[in-house]
Amino acid sequence: MPWFSAADVSARGDPVATLPFRLLCLAPALAAVLLAGCMHAPPAPGSEESRALEAYIDEVAASGVLEPGARFIGSDYEDVATRGLFPVRGPRDCEIAVLAGGEDSFAVRMNALKMARSSVRIQALVFTGDESGIRIAEVLKEKKAAGLDVRVIVDAFSNPWLQTQWLYFDLKQHGIEVEGYEAMALQWLNEIPIPVLTPHFDPEQLDKRFHEKMWIIDGGTEHAVAVTGGLNIGNEYFRADPDNPDATWRDQDVAVRGSIVDDMTRAFDRNFDYFVDIKKSRGIFNTNLYWEATRSVLDATGRIPVTYSTDPGIVRNVAALESRRPATTYRPATCRFLQNRPRQKETYIQQAYIKLIERARHEVLIANAYFVPTASMARVLDAAARRCVAVRLVTNSPETNDLPEISLVGRGYFRQLLAVNASPDVAACDREDAGIRIWQWVGQGEDETERSQGTMHSKYMVVDGTTSLVGSYNLDPRSERLNSETAIVFRDAGLAGELRAAFLEHDLRFSRQVTPEQAARFEAPESVITRFRKSIGRFFEDEL
Repeated sequence: MPWFSAADVSARGDPVATLPFRLLCLAPALAAVLLAGCMHAPPAPGSEESRALEAYIDEVAASGVLEPGARFIGSDYEDVATRGLFPVRGPRDCEIAVLAGGEDSFAVRMNALKMARSSVRIQALVFTGDESGIRIAEVLKEKKAAGLDVRVIVDAFSNPWLQTQWLYFDLKQHGIEVEGYEAMALQWLNEIPIPVLTPHFDPEQLDKRFHEKMWIIDGGTEHAVAVTGGLNIGNEYFRADPDNPDATWRDQDVAVRGSIVDDMTRAFDRNFDYFVDIKKSRGIFNTNLYWEATRSVLDATGRIPVTYSTDPGIVRNVAALESRRPATTYRPATCRFLQNRPRQKETYIQQAYIKLIERARHEVLIANAYFVPTASMARVLDAAARRCVAVRLVTNSPETNDLPEISLVGRGYFRQLLAVNASPDVAACDREDAGIRIWQWVGQGEDETERSQGTMHSKYMVVDGTTSLVGSYNLDPRSERLNSETAIVFRDAGLAGELRAAFLEHDLRFSRQVTPEQAARFEAPESVITRFRKSIGRFFEDEL
């Protein structure tokens, strides 16, 4: 029997392999408490670790992201180096439209998918077999039957639900390649690192997940369009069940046109080819060989019928979302698409965050779902505040986080971050809004009698009202050192203004500002249960 029922598919977590994470946290709970003293601390000032961190930040910040001559530190692997680094694209080659939320993202995605002429490429950590996922799968099969090249990538360990597995099987039997899935949950066969056979053998490979989100239609053509950002595929992301606050998530995507879509296509193809090459290296364990044989049999005997359990009300909601035609305003911008693959020792998105924050002069707005500041992020945010930059951060509260332990750990750093506001540097600033301010997303406006929003799943930043970053990258240790991620950086005051308005007028409305007194309590909770849960999270902090 599956560990989750079909009715359970509406509340899926994103911070990578939610089910394994929960099991991981439960099994060693007692050990976590006993070892809670082994918590992470920032490098001591003047220590060798601190000097190395400062040198790294200085090297990264020596050039920008979008400026001519921008430099990034590439992979240590000679065959990778900076080959995964995509170029800066000017306004003639990049147009961006900010999508207002999950509803608009679904409508734009489905309209583009139905208009597809040659190819469809979709990658998501989670592609759930719920009402919205089933509808997408229906159109994918139609496009494949019409002769289009249709390819899908999902994360092997983040989609264990039975109905979702059947959806993948149905796509596969209709000739659609779904990398990251194998029948009977045998995808782990492709994940185990094997010395000699596995390129860049890494014993941590099983922990390095595919967290990217790309939706690319007709890549390589003049009418190509793409959607990227924080959204996976599932009802909660597209807000298909608005009567259920827990399944009504806040997220951020952008639509993309122009030659920059070619960069996204190459990023997707690099991932797809990685899966294919891994399987080819495994000889008789190359599962693609058996799928080819299986499809040949099914083409002759008839495909296996697949049925799903659905909610008629949500099916109607999905149809209504699909029929929408949101006002989508594309603006030309200077852009750069970034891909972060720790399997290949790439850190481009982390470097982009450092570059952008280090060069901020007035304001940094950050909305990030799973905020657990690493040493580099804490250092650049502190430095920005000391330069009199107004740093504003929104992240989940434990009450809205689908994995509350992440918020319990992350907010344990709030006191350290806010301490800069009492420093002489900030006190000497000639602007009242200088320093760091933090809000917790609670999903309820001041004017509401009850919560109307679920998890805040966004990952975006706006710098100085001109430059924005939108992607899948969480500001936590996992995205920094384990997950493959994508993001797009773009410079245009109009686009930045749209995201800035979303932050100030929407995201702050459903959030509450953290006071220094609250931050102190978050660092040392009074509740025994809260301390226990925080200890579990801290024990696994490098995995968050």
